[in-house]
Amino acid sequence: MHARLISVVVDSAGAQQKDNLCGPFWAARLLNESGFNTWDGQAIDQDLVALRAGTVLPDPSTNPEVPPGALSNAAYRHKLPLAPLAQSGTSARGLAQVIEAASAGELRCVPLRGVWNVDRVERLVDEGHQLGARLIANVCTGRLWGAGAAAEILVAELDGRPVQDPAPDWDVGHVVEMVMLLRGPVRSLVVVHDSYPSLGRGGFHVQPPRVLASALLRGDGREGGVLVVAPRARAAATVDLAADLGLEIAFWNNGTGV
Repeated sequence: MHARLISVVVDSAGAQQKDNLCGPFWAARLLNESGFNTWDGQAIDQDLVALRAGTVLPDPSTNPEVPPGALSNAAYRHKLPLAPLAQSGTSARGLAQVIEAASAGELRCVPLRGVWNVDRVERLVDEGHQLGARLIANVCTGRLWGAGAAAEILVAELDGRPVQDPAPDWDVGHVVEMVMLLRGPVRSLVVVHDSYPSLGRGGFHVQPPRVLASALLRGDGREGGVLVVAPRARAAATVDLAADLGLEIAFWNNGTGV
């Protein structure tokens, strides 16, 4: 296992996002792991990011949506605005603005949208990882494999044999990190880090690139995309990679506006 992956497993043991704060959770974690722990004298955490990024919570009458094995956590530190479920969430633009401001420009965000396919997902994860970028993906979980997929299914997928796709654990718009690519004899798998440790092994599970491409396309009436977060010195290289992959550098509308 890669050294950074081991470090993340240890450092994030037991950490779970608060309800509806998946985007702010990942922005805060990424900032903290990049050495940015305070901003304007305040500790950087998912609550502060949510406040600064303009997160809108769903009406309190909405039942909390958490995956199997997770407990609801709505103990927010700040009062956040409310709206009907369809208009709630955090925009990718808001997250990018917070990450760049909180890091004083040391981290740059390149938003990617487009027609996702296997090749684009594989190359983005593989080459983005080589550039030292972090890939924060806005997906529809209803199109993902269940995080507890059996080993024989994973082996069959890597070997290029037909498999029955495992049923998803839940079906919501969500934000995860695509960590690295694992290559098999025929196909590959992407290591995904989730904000719910109850999924997979401490929040880590693997997904086929074809499944992630479908999850990024979403199909739920909203757009998905990937926020590529890279050190300032590597930002130009991530832009070049996006152009080479034929992806558009633009924010997507996940229901909160672009």
